[in-house]
Amino acid sequence: MPGSIESQRYAWFICLMLTLSFVLTGPTAAAAPQNGQLSDVELRERIMRSLRDGIDFLKRRQQGNGSWSATGSEAPYTYGITSLAILALINSDVPVDSEPVQRGLAFLRSAPPNQPEFVYEASLMVMAYCAADELDKDIARIERITRLLVKTQCTRGPNSGLWGYHLVRRGGSPGGNGEDHSNGQFAVLALRDAAYAGIEIDRPVWERTHEHWLSTQRTDGGWGYKPNDPAKGSMTTAGLSTLAVTTRMLQDDSDVDRVGRPDCCTPHPVPDAFEKGRKWLARHFSVNTNPPGQNWHYYYLYGLERAGRLGNVRFFGQHDWYRQGARYLVAAQSGDGGWNERSGSTPVLSSSFALLFLAKGLSRVVVNKLDYNSVGHEEETNGEWNRHPFDVPNLIEKIDGLKGWPPRLISQVLSLGRLNGDTAVNDMNQAPVLYISGRDAPTLTDDHVAWLREYVDEGGFIFAVANCTDGTFDDGFRDLIKRMFPDGDASLQRLQADHPVYRSEYALTNTEAIELYGVDFGCRTAIIYSPEDLGCLWQKWMRHDPPARSEGLIQRIIRANRIGVNVLAYATGREPPVKLNSSEDTNRKSRSRIRRGLIEIAQLRHKGGWDTAPKALENLLQGLNETIGIGVAPKRKTIPITLSGLRRFPLAYMHGRYRFQLSQQERDALRDYLSRGPVLFADACCGSTRFDRSFRDLMGQMFPDHPLQPIPVDHELFSDVTGHRIDRVRLRKMVAGAANAAMKSRTEAGPPVLEGVEIDGRYAVIYSRYDISCALENQASLACDGYVEEDAMKVAMNIVLYSMLQDISGAWGDNTTD
Repeated sequence: MPGSIESQRYAWFICLMLTLSFVLTGPTAAAAPQNGQLSDVELRERIMRSLRDGIDFLKRRQQGNGSWSATGSEAPYTYGITSLAILALINSDVPVDSEPVQRGLAFLRSAPPNQPEFVYEASLMVMAYCAADELDKDIARIERITRLLVKTQCTRGPNSGLWGYHLVRRGGSPGGNGEDHSNGQFAVLALRDAAYAGIEIDRPVWERTHEHWLSTQRTDGGWGYKPNDPAKGSMTTAGLSTLAVTTRMLQDDSDVDRVGRPDCCTPHPVPDAFEKGRKWLARHFSVNTNPPGQNWHYYYLYGLERAGRLGNVRFFGQHDWYRQGARYLVAAQSGDGGWNERSGSTPVLSSSFALLFLAKGLSRVVVNKLDYNSVGHEEETNGEWNRHPFDVPNLIEKIDGLKGWPPRLISQVLSLGRLNGDTAVNDMNQAPVLYISGRDAPTLTDDHVAWLREYVDEGGFIFAVANCTDGTFDDGFRDLIKRMFPDGDASLQRLQADHPVYRSEYALTNTEAIELYGVDFGCRTAIIYSPEDLGCLWQKWMRHDPPARSEGLIQRIIRANRIGVNVLAYATGREPPVKLNSSEDTNRKSRSRIRRGLIEIAQLRHKGGWDTAPKALENLLQGLNETIGIGVAPKRKTIPITLSGLRRFPLAYMHGRYRFQLSQQERDALRDYLSRGPVLFADACCGSTRFDRSFRDLMGQMFPDHPLQPIPVDHELFSDVTGHRIDRVRLRKMVAGAANAAMKSRTEAGPPVLEGVEIDGRYAVIYSRYDISCALENQASLACDGYVEEDAMKVAMNIVLYSMLQDISGAWGDNTTD
């Protein structure tokens, strides 16, 4: 740092004042959105507050007998209203064993044999029982009501495939029960949940429903309340949701040979009805009303959430349905925590719909499936990118039922045609995994390739699968890797049998028969590619195999699912990020706009993997600028270990994964540098024992009279006097097991674990044997012992701020040379 020691001290004083300002007032106002709208982080905070208040509202409205009641036209539907309230509470993460939910379930279970009377109520009761997942208590009730629903379906005439208001208890219902699309969609949702609970639904039930909704779609793409009625938003979302269910339920094995091998080269087209219905919603999109009218607004919002989630879409046209709907709902919530429908619907009903929208729409997006065919906002549903439409959705649905994963996981489609250079990588980062598949090589521009590279640089993960075996995807994807890494700093290599991906969820055997390739980048394998068409088999998966399904196909599906689950477990650590966890106003593009700061940090080069996490330091510097505004140089400086190179930096940083040694000259230079006041911050990437041993040896050589010692938890380094108060942090650790057993990890909460070399009352060296750097890159995995990402950033920030507080007299500014 050029200039006199006095000018440097003045610069440091300014830094300290800014740090103090952060401690007293919190993050700077620069993080506020520029367009007047809530940022993602602010919106999430508002949503969580709305959920808490809405839950409290429903709890207060519960009756003494456990029910929720309604007034007016909804008064007869006590069982339905109660079921809906239970659904809202459970999906808002109120525990099933909590007193309000158990009282509500007890009320439903006490219903006499002639109840429920109506299709709405029967459907919602099945959905509530299935959401509670206490099948040992409720499976007989679910099956009884399901059989009544099946009997009630209209089986002939123009309403074949629909349901009316009243349950038919004797015989079938050929028609004349006032069938409509609203009753019809709720019956289908109930039958779907019943099927997932293990109750077999005859195929003709799905077929009749499927054909009806396809045949009654209007030429403009929408659906009405009755088959010939004008289109409405609530009924168009019902049509999209119903077809999303029936299309998946009607998969068959007609393309499977005698030994259980499916025809993976024939595409699985989806009905054009999806594209037409989504375009109708895009043209008439609103979250302020049920287009084109006013009635049943919250009922429509609940349908909008379902159409978006079951359809795996984030946008209808240019409209981000969840963000827009959530902004409306958090603003419309009443002071008592409930929501009031303009049409006079009971607040319990509208509040339940609002909670379901907010909670279920907040599902974690694990995978973005890349649509590289569509142009602009026009969807090409049956493009090459979507040869197996239910491949990723089925895989995520499989994972959603596994222990150790958070609840409510989904996938979405990301269209390259929607992206622009300013926000492309931010949009990609809405999911931790980007999935690319096809039979033929995708055509990608240089901008597209640059976005993919930046996505990986920022911690994103690419999972690619070649569809069929006779296309050009394999050659195209290998060429894509070369375009992403033109300097040859990474390449596609066959994964060896000891790679953690083979044990990340299931302990896969015979790994020689599993052909996976990967690109090692930074702390982990950041890209995994399968030339085998796994997606073709994910497409075939169902929660319960059809009775006639061949054993050969069942085993192939199990194997493909396990490989897919393992890849996603490796990529996410079974902890995909929550939705709305970052602000578009602070996307990575802001790096280019940050002014050159007051201080710089040097990253030391050595032979133990000095650049294992190449973006870690830049991300730390970015975090300091955005969160505290202290003014650090946004780009890292990498230097050899010489005194002339070190002396202009107040803080040196190093990490690695492998064994290393420094020469005597390097050790002398580093020791001389640290004796002048600066600090060395170091960590073992992914908790590497090889780097840890080498670093301890180095410290013993440099400071034989000052060994590494644990830094006390009450030290100022961990207090808000320095920066963040971090008396408790989360550490992710591998659980020891057999060499061929599935990998397991646990997250422990406790005091931070740092060691230091103390000289003259200050820590000249601060070291973590647990990973910090890979977490700063958002690249920590199951095979990585270290701090959870958020806590890693706080610890690293405090280390930088602590170094600023040290006595810097004599640190820099003299003209000493080596």
